Amino acid sequence: MSAVALVAGGCSQKPAGNTASTPTPKPSASTTSAAPKPNEKKPPATNPVPSDWVRMYNDVKGYEFYVPAGTKDTSQNVDGVDVYMASVPAPYEIGVMVIAFKDKTLTKDELLKRAENVLKSMDEKDIKTDPAKELSADYSLATFTSTGKDGKPSKGKILVGTDVTDNYIIIVGGDADKFAANEKTIDEIWGSFGMYSGGSSGNS
Repeated sequence: MSAVALVAGGCSQKPAGNTASTPTPKPSASTTSAAPKPNEKKPPATNPVPSDWVRMYNDVKGYEFYVPAGTKDTSQNVDGVDVYMASVPAPYEIGVMVIAFKDKTLTKDELLKRAENVLKSMDEKDIKTDPAKELSADYSLATFTSTGKDGKPSKGKILVGTDVTDNYIIIVGGDADKFAANEKTIDEIWGSFGMYSGGSSGNS
Protein backbone atom coordinates (compact mmCIF):
# COMPACT_ATOMS: atom_id res chain seq x y z
CA MET A 1 0.00 0.00 0.00
CA SER A 2 1.29 3.45 -0.89
CA ALA A 3 2.19 6.27 1.47
CA VAL A 4 -1.06 8.06 0.65
CA ALA A 5 -3.11 5.05 1.66
CA LEU A 6 -1.04 4.67 4.83
CA VAL A 7 -1.01 8.34 5.76
CA ALA A 8 -2.50 7.53 9.15
CA GLY A 9 -2.26 3.76 9.28
CA GLY A 10 -2.34 2.47 12.82
CA CYS A 11 -3.25 5.82 14.36
CA SER A 12 -6.02 5.66 16.93
CA GLN A 13 -5.79 8.87 18.95
CA LYS A 14 -8.77 11.19 18.57
CA PRO A 15 -8.21 14.95 18.61
CA ALA A 16 -9.41 16.08 22.04
CA GLY A 17 -12.58 18.13 21.94
CA ASN A 18 -12.76 18.04 18.18
CA THR A 19 -15.16 15.19 17.48
CA ALA A 20 -18.87 14.70 17.88
CA SER A 21 -19.83 11.72 20.02
CA THR A 22 -22.61 10.48 17.75
CA PRO A 23 -22.09 9.35 14.15
CA THR A 24 -24.15 11.36 11.68
CA PRO A 25 -26.03 9.44 8.99
CA LYS A 26 -25.42 10.47 5.39
CA PRO A 27 -27.18 9.27 2.24
CA SER A 28 -25.85 6.01 0.87
CA ALA A 29 -24.86 5.79 -2.77
CA SER A 30 -26.13 3.00 -4.98
CA THR A 31 -23.72 0.18 -5.74
CA THR A 32 -23.00 -1.72 -8.91
CA SER A 33 -21.33 -5.05 -9.44
CA ALA A 34 -20.43 -7.26 -12.35
CA ALA A 35 -22.57 -10.36 -12.86
CA PRO A 36 -20.70 -13.21 -11.16
CA LYS A 37 -20.13 -16.55 -12.75
CA PRO A 38 -21.74 -19.55 -11.04
CA ASN A 39 -20.15 -20.21 -7.63
CA GLU A 40 -17.82 -17.24 -8.09
CA LYS A 41 -17.75 -14.38 -5.62
CA LYS A 42 -16.61 -10.96 -6.81
CA PRO A 43 -16.19 -7.75 -4.84
CA PRO A 44 -18.56 -4.91 -5.78
CA ALA A 45 -17.32 -2.60 -8.51
CA THR A 46 -18.15 0.30 -6.21
CA ASN A 47 -17.84 0.29 -2.43
CA PRO A 48 -21.05 1.65 -0.88
CA VAL A 49 -20.80 5.08 0.71
CA PRO A 50 -20.78 4.56 4.52
CA SER A 51 -24.06 5.38 6.26
CA ASP A 52 -22.55 6.61 9.56
CA TRP A 53 -20.23 9.62 9.69
CA VAL A 54 -18.46 11.54 12.47
CA ARG A 55 -18.12 15.31 12.45
CA MET A 56 -14.59 16.63 12.96
CA TYR A 57 -14.27 20.31 13.75
CA ASN A 58 -12.17 23.13 15.13
CA ASP A 59 -14.33 25.89 16.56
CA VAL A 60 -11.36 28.17 17.17
CA LYS A 61 -10.25 28.22 13.53
CA GLY A 62 -13.78 27.72 12.26
CA TYR A 63 -13.85 24.67 10.00
CA GLU A 64 -15.42 21.23 9.90
CA PHE A 65 -15.55 18.04 7.86
CA TYR A 66 -16.85 14.50 8.19
CA VAL A 67 -15.19 11.07 8.11
CA PRO A 68 -16.81 7.62 8.14
CA ALA A 69 -17.45 6.13 11.59
CA GLY A 70 -14.63 3.76 12.51
CA THR A 71 -11.95 5.93 10.92
CA LYS A 72 -8.68 5.86 12.87
CA ASP A 73 -7.11 9.29 13.18
CA THR A 74 -4.66 11.57 14.91
CA SER A 75 -4.05 15.31 14.92
CA GLN A 76 -1.38 17.73 15.99
CA ASN A 77 -0.51 21.41 15.86
CA VAL A 78 3.01 22.37 14.90
CA ASP A 79 4.00 26.05 14.85
CA GLY A 80 0.40 27.11 14.31
CA VAL A 81 -0.29 24.55 11.58
CA ASP A 82 -3.12 22.07 12.24
CA VAL A 83 -2.46 18.63 10.75
CA TYR A 84 -5.15 15.94 10.84
CA MET A 85 -4.42 12.47 9.45
CA ALA A 86 -6.79 9.55 9.17
CA SER A 87 -7.18 6.09 7.71
CA VAL A 88 -10.59 4.85 6.62
CA PRO A 89 -10.64 1.07 7.24
CA ALA A 90 -11.24 -1.77 4.76
CA PRO A 91 -12.77 -2.19 2.32
CA TYR A 92 -12.00 1.47 1.58
CA GLU A 93 -8.44 1.93 2.86
CA ILE A 94 -8.56 5.64 2.10
CA GLY A 95 -6.00 8.05 3.52
CA VAL A 96 -7.15 11.52 4.60
CA MET A 97 -5.03 14.56 5.47
CA VAL A 98 -6.35 18.00 6.40
CA ILE A 99 -3.91 20.89 6.89
CA ALA A 100 -4.99 24.31 8.17
CA PHE A 101 -2.73 27.34 8.53
CA LYS A 102 -2.66 31.11 8.21
CA ASP A 103 -1.10 33.00 5.30
CA LYS A 104 -3.05 35.78 3.63
CA THR A 105 -0.67 35.94 0.66
CA LEU A 106 -1.40 32.52 -0.88
CA THR A 107 -3.65 31.84 -3.85
CA LYS A 108 -5.50 28.58 -4.50
CA ASP A 109 -2.95 27.67 -7.19
CA GLU A 110 -0.15 28.17 -4.69
CA LEU A 111 -2.00 25.99 -2.19
CA LEU A 112 -2.12 23.20 -4.78
CA LYS A 113 1.66 23.48 -5.13
CA ARG A 114 1.91 23.21 -1.35
CA ALA A 115 -0.22 20.06 -1.53
CA GLU A 116 2.20 18.56 -4.07
CA ASN A 117 5.05 19.33 -1.68
CA VAL A 118 3.15 17.53 1.09
CA LEU A 119 2.88 14.46 -1.14
CA LYS A 120 6.61 14.65 -1.86
CA SER A 121 7.30 14.75 1.87
CA MET A 122 5.36 11.47 2.13
CA ASP A 123 7.80 9.90 -0.35
CA GLU A 124 5.32 10.01 -3.22
CA LYS A 125 7.05 10.34 -6.61
CA ASP A 126 6.00 11.05 -10.21
CA ILE A 127 3.28 13.35 -8.92
CA LYS A 128 0.92 14.54 -11.63
CA THR A 129 -1.99 16.85 -10.98
CA ASP A 130 -4.82 17.43 -13.42
CA PRO A 131 -5.79 21.05 -14.15
CA ALA A 132 -7.66 22.32 -11.11
CA LYS A 133 -11.39 22.91 -11.28
CA GLU A 134 -12.47 26.11 -9.55
CA LEU A 135 -15.52 25.18 -7.52
CA SER A 136 -16.03 28.72 -6.25
CA ALA A 137 -14.05 31.82 -5.34
CA ASP A 138 -12.98 29.95 -2.19
CA TYR A 139 -12.33 26.38 -3.37
CA SER A 140 -10.48 24.52 -6.11
CA LEU A 141 -10.35 20.76 -6.69
CA ALA A 142 -7.77 18.66 -8.51
CA THR A 143 -7.20 14.95 -9.11
CA PHE A 144 -3.66 13.65 -8.65
CA THR A 145 -1.70 10.50 -9.39
CA SER A 146 1.64 9.48 -7.94
CA THR A 147 3.86 6.51 -7.18
CA GLY A 148 4.55 5.43 -3.61
CA LYS A 149 7.97 4.47 -2.34
CA ASP A 150 6.84 0.84 -2.63
CA GLY A 151 6.34 1.37 -6.35
CA LYS A 152 2.55 1.15 -6.23
CA PRO A 153 0.50 3.85 -8.01
CA SER A 154 -1.66 6.18 -5.92
CA LYS A 155 -4.62 8.32 -6.91
CA GLY A 156 -6.77 10.82 -5.07
CA LYS A 157 -8.22 14.30 -4.92
CA ILE A 158 -6.96 17.56 -3.46
CA LEU A 159 -9.30 20.27 -2.24
CA VAL A 160 -7.82 23.66 -1.38
CA GLY A 161 -9.71 26.49 0.26
CA THR A 162 -8.99 30.01 1.41
CA ASP A 163 -10.71 32.19 3.97
CA VAL A 164 -8.91 35.54 3.63
CA THR A 165 -6.09 34.69 6.06
CA ASP A 166 -6.78 31.00 6.73
CA ASN A 167 -5.82 28.30 4.23
CA TYR A 168 -6.88 24.67 3.98
CA ILE A 169 -5.50 21.67 2.10
CA ILE A 170 -7.48 18.44 2.06
CA ILE A 171 -5.89 15.35 0.47
CA VAL A 172 -8.01 12.21 0.10
CA GLY A 173 -6.84 9.11 -1.75
CA GLY A 174 -5.18 5.73 -1.73
CA ASP A 175 -4.09 2.94 -4.03
CA ALA A 176 -4.95 3.75 -7.64
CA ASP A 177 -6.52 0.35 -8.26
CA LYS A 178 -9.15 1.11 -5.59
CA PHE A 179 -9.89 4.66 -6.71
CA ALA A 180 -12.88 3.84 -8.92
CA ALA A 181 -14.51 1.75 -6.19
CA ASN A 182 -13.91 4.46 -3.58
CA GLU A 183 -14.48 7.65 -5.57
CA LYS A 184 -17.99 8.30 -4.23
CA THR A 185 -16.76 8.04 -0.64
CA ILE A 186 -13.70 10.16 -1.45
CA ASP A 187 -16.04 12.82 -2.87
CA GLU A 188 -18.19 12.69 0.27
CA ILE A 189 -15.14 13.31 2.47
CA TRP A 190 -13.69 16.33 0.69
CA GLY A 191 -17.20 17.58 -0.11
CA SER A 192 -18.08 17.70 3.59
CA PHE A 193 -15.44 20.33 4.33
CA GLY A 194 -16.78 23.74 5.29
CA MET A 195 -15.69 27.05 6.77
CA TYR A 196 -17.89 28.66 9.41
CA SER A 197 -17.28 32.16 8.08
CA GLY A 198 -18.42 31.31 4.58
CA GLY A 199 -14.94 31.74 3.14
CA SER A 200 -13.41 34.84 1.66
CA SER A 201 -16.50 35.18 -0.56
CA GLY A 202 -18.86 34.76 2.39
CA ASN A 203 -20.77 32.06 0.53
CA SER A 204 -18.89 28.81 1.27
